[in-house]
Amino acid sequence: MSTDPLREHLLEALLFFLERPSVTGEEGPLCDDLEQRVGRLHEWRAERVSNNLILSRRNPDVSRERLVFAGHLDTVPEPSGGLPIRVDGDRIYGRGSSDMKAGDAVMLALLESFEWEESWAEPVFVFYEREEGPHAENGLGTVFEECPWVVDTDLAFLLEPTGNALEAGCVGTAQVEVTFEGTPSHSARPWQGENALTAAGRFLAALHERPVEEIVVDELSFYEVLVPTMARGGRAKNVVPDEFWINVNHRFPPGRGFDHVQRIFEGLLEDSGARARYEIVDFAPSGSVDLGHQLLQSFISGGIEVRPKQAWTDVARFTENGVPAANFGPGFTSQAHQKSEYAELPLLLESYEYMSNYLRQSGP
Repeated sequence: MSTDPLREHLLEALLFFLERPSVTGEEGPLCDDLEQRVGRLHEWRAERVSNNLILSRRNPDVSRERLVFAGHLDTVPEPSGGLPIRVDGDRIYGRGSSDMKAGDAVMLALLESFEWEESWAEPVFVFYEREEGPHAENGLGTVFEECPWVVDTDLAFLLEPTGNALEAGCVGTAQVEVTFEGTPSHSARPWQGENALTAAGRFLAALHERPVEEIVVDELSFYEVLVPTMARGGRAKNVVPDEFWINVNHRFPPGRGFDHVQRIFEGLLEDSGARARYEIVDFAPSGSVDLGHQLLQSFISGGIEVRPKQAWTDVARFTENGVPAANFGPGFTSQAHQKSEYAELPLLLESYEYMSNYLRQSGP
């Protein structure tokens, strides 16, 4: 049994989050207990907006540069059969352990243990709901609307799983529904109709053959991909389908946005030669890269690995509001949403210690 107080604190903090299930849309009980816990920290002021909790010091030093630490409370559902919480040596198993309750635990430990009077930074902590759901329902958007002072900050860290690398920027994501139209007929006489399913053949072939496009931003490689993820069509086994629906997930790099997605799909449908329409039903912007920012330069100077974020995170929400932001957290990206998801305690320790050393520097 370890006698390291910090190790034990981080383990207890992670178990605190894991023992309170918080599937997207069901974060209330966890937020209640977290609010009660931090309410005992008299030097902190908590603001509750729905199931989002924003914490700042009661006596802030306005001369300091402000840092925001943000982590989402929600997880994807547990796998069939459940995912029991257990500690096996340095590994802690449980839904959300890597994505991203390990990051939440580091945030909580910084709140409860770090001596903020010794830092150059003025901190704000944001625990928020519904990150794993649709972009429009994300709790961080609600926080920005109700507490706009949160984005009056110099830098934001998202403690998303990165294995303690700094992952800059993030790709944007769009869910695009494409519907091919035809005319029904008896399948014994297909010439009397128009098959919407086969009409989509050229479009699907174009997606299948489309090469992954590498886009370099600040010497970091991001990749643009278009992936069909769902499809449905047909009314009966002996009827020529008059409609065929496909969902395409489009991931695009920093610097590209909504207009770019529109141009791509308009071109693909024109080339398909078929009667078809598309709708962008969910859209989340890409997050810009700002490795030249003074505060990030200071963070990187400790020798940390720097990578691109080939996924979407709320870095994009911050950068869209003019706040430089980056991903840095102790979870494993490879463990996110896995049926036996785990985090490793040494990485939580490493994350806390790296962050605390950064916060204790003489100044960025």
